[in-house]
Parts: sequence; structure tokens; C-alpha cells
Amino acid sequence: MQKSIVHMILVVMSVVGAVGCAELSNMPRHINDLAGVWEYEDKTGSYLIRLNEEGKGPYDWEDGWFETHELKEGVWKGTWLQAGNDREGGFELKWSVDSPVARGYWWYTRIGKERNPLEPGDTFTMKQMPSPLTGGK
Repeated sequence: MQKSIVHMILVVMSVVGAVGCAELSNMPRHINDLAGVWEYEDKTGSYLIRLNEEGKGPYDWEDGWFETHELKEGVWKGTWLQAGNDREGGFELKWSVDSPVARGYWWYTRIGKERNPLEPGDTFTMKQMPSPLTGGK
């Protein structure tokens, strides 16, 4: 009797573990998984960012540049630069297991010559767009 209960518990734990891993498989695990087109969205609108295999790439708003520094355990960190309005800052995004959308916030580290700007950042989301070459991602 005890042996069958232990066996049943192990089976349930295996199924729960497999389901949990399947849900996590939607989020990128390595920086090169970020390569492709992403939709950035915040309260002011949305635009596309094209990232290379290093998680770096341009965006159209104010001649922007997006750079990934770390992708670990569902947390994406990096920096951004906008040459058009002379601003730069950082960002952090997180994925939840039930969504392909990363949610996070950005902040300023410099506005013009001001290295400690008081102006706050804001929240935003990023979603990887389907690739026609891979049939969607």
C-alpha cells in the first residue's frame, strides 16, 4: 500500500514538473533567443525593435538603441540610448509563466548633461513578433 502511494506521488510530481517546464518554454532562455522583431508598448504607444543574436538593436523613436546585458531565470535586463533627444537609461522586464509578454519598467540614467535626472521612467511591455521564416515563434 505504501509503495503504491509513493509511486502515485512521484507520478503526480513528474506531471506537475513537466507542465511547469512546458509553460516556461515560451520565454527566451538565452540572449540569442531574443533575436528577431519585438513590439515595445507603453502608455504613449508602440513601436518595433529589431534585435540581433546579442540582444542589441535599433528602434525608430529618437534614433534609439536597445541593448541586452542579462537574461536569466525569466528576467531581462539592459540599457537603452536615444541619440535624437540625448537620453539614456536602463530597463528590467520579467515574464510570467502564463504569458508570452514580458512586463517591466525603464528609467533614466542621463538626460542631456544631467547624470542623476529626477524625471521618472515608466512601465512597458515587450512581445516577440512571429517570424515569417520560422512560421512564428
